Amino acid sequence: MRKYEPFIKAHPEVEAWLKNRPQSTKKVFAARLEEFCRDMNVTPEEWRRLDKFEARDLAWKYIEPQIREHPTVAQAYLTTLKSWFRNLNGETLSLDSSRGGKHYLHVTHKKHATEHIPDKTEMYQIVDMASSLRDKSILLFLFQSGVRVNVLQHLTYGDVADQLDQDIIALKITGDLDYKLRGRDIPFYYTFLNGEGTETLRRYCNLHHKNSKPNTPLFYTKGKKSISQAWVWRIVKMCVERAGFDRNTMSTHTIRKAFRKIVRRSPIEDDDDREQLMGHKIKQSREAYFDKKDVPLIKEAYLKCNFMREQPQSEVTKLRKQLETSETKRMIQETRLETLEAQVKNLIGQLKEMTEK
Repeated sequence: MRKYEPFIKAHPEVEAWLKNRPQSTKKVFAARLEEFCRDMNVTPEEWRRLDKFEARDLAWKYIEPQIREHPTVAQAYLTTLKSWFRNLNGETLSLDSSRGGKHYLHVTHKKHATEHIPDKTEMYQIVDMASSLRDKSILLFLFQSGVRVNVLQHLTYGDVADQLDQDIIALKITGDLDYKLRGRDIPFYYTFLNGEGTETLRRYCNLHHKNSKPNTPLFYTKGKKSISQAWVWRIVKMCVERAGFDRNTMSTHTIRKAFRKIVRRSPIEDDDDREQLMGHKIKQSREAYFDKKDVPLIKEAYLKCNFMREQPQSEVTKLRKQLETSETKRMIQETRLETLEAQVKNLIGQLKEMTEK
């Protein structure tokens, strides 16, 4: 048993909070929360049931000594505590805003590389560098659905099995698939997969899920274990580099931003539909979010986004354009020749007149 697991097992609510999170996140979040509770002499449940101002003051008392010398550490602990507190009923710790106040902490992180968000053409150059059908399906899945990378780790074959014969696959992303939704008070959202993304996923499943049970991980490794976020990250970096781009400027989240770029440039009329496709919280409207009867509506919005690759020109079209270009050049040359001949004739006429005089 791992060192942090006894603490998690001793607190069922903590176990539910950390469910489906990566092992590395579980370890760090559990260790921070356990240390906070031990030093403040309070259980996780007791602290989370305090009034939000009392809970805020206790959290601040714990991190304040670290702010001056270790601001990034203080911020990391505060992030963990905010996530745990909010998990109860959506209430957040009552911290001050950037306009000032006693309880305000902001750390500016230095970016090491300029981020490059690929356009559609560049994205397909990256996709074409995949070394296997699985990797190509993963890249297309990320790009055409816009899901966060942790979703790929939690998807099962059963999530898509009954839609593989369809042109468009509807994906209901819940907190069990994307753990970040739970911390943002979002019960679920819908996104989709179509075109080349659907076809590639179908081919992948036909090859690798012939006898799979519904709970089999959709994307798995050679050991039949669910593919990790770190492994997906390596696939993305490898294909980015193969495509000739700087691997330091692109990541799994950059692909999500490429999805967002296309969604925001699409002719979708309702901004709420754009935010829904991104899995963002919709403020002051549709607070209950979308239920099943809204799927056709958001599907219609998705279809207004063009994720299809640009079709290469046929050889006939290329030849026709070449001929048209050659014909244009010939006509220009003939016009220039006619103009030159007229100028020569005119010059000869002027010379004759001068000779006669």
